[in-house]
Amino acid sequence: MAGKNLSVFPTGEKNEAYARWFTGQSYLQTLTGQGLPVANVTFEPGCRNNWHIHHAESGGGQILLCTAGYGWYQEWGQEPRALHPGDTVTIAPGVKHWHGAAKDCWFQHLAIEEPGEGCGTEWLEPVSDEAPRQTAGRDALGVFAPKFAELNDDVLFGEVWSRTQELSLRDRSVVTVVSLTAQGLVDESFRYHLRTAKQNGVTADEMAEILTHAAFYAGWPKAWAAFRMAKEVYAEP
Repeated sequence: MAGKNLSVFPTGEKNEAYARWFTGQSYLQTLTGQGLPVANVTFEPGCRNNWHIHHAESGGGQILLCTAGYGWYQEWGQEPRALHPGDTVTIAPGVKHWHGAAKDCWFQHLAIEEPGEGCGTEWLEPVSDEAPRQTAGRDALGVFAPKFAELNDDVLFGEVWSRTQELSLRDRSVVTVVSLTAQGLVDESFRYHLRTAKQNGVTADEMAEILTHAAFYAGWPKAWAAFRMAKEVYAEP
């Protein structure tokens, strides 16, 4: 994958200048060096930067615009947040944090340095080797059905959904929504996957067309039920 572009932005060269503050291999391509500095940062699977803080006397901070793959962002004392293409992260100055790729997937984001006075980055300790992971299964069924919870979190979400080079997150969302519609499983898991589809770039017009098409194969009553929930989800801010 090295040498290939994951998005419309070039991957750039190996990030040798900052290598001592990264675990794994990253790549850096400066897009603008003056005015508002913007760089494209690419992470090989499992690569992440150390904990660090963006300091500023006034203004400052950083914005991440996720463009490809699957990654993580975490602030000190908070739960990790999964990142997908289209997600944005606004990092205030003084916040200790890290970001990087999921263990089995490349990840890429634009890093935008917000203007300010007395800006600088303080690099800190490496992040623990225990990678963030999906915990919904363990949270809900970890005691009652531990093996099922493990398969849900580590295989379905940890391995299958992370294979974005083979099939994009957007397309995986479409497949999942149609499959659940066909089974008539219009429950909270369906709502979750509708929201995920929305986050992964499926527009309201596209979702309406997807469900209309599915109605002829899945059944009209099932499509009606799916439409009701989709309408609610796409009305959410």
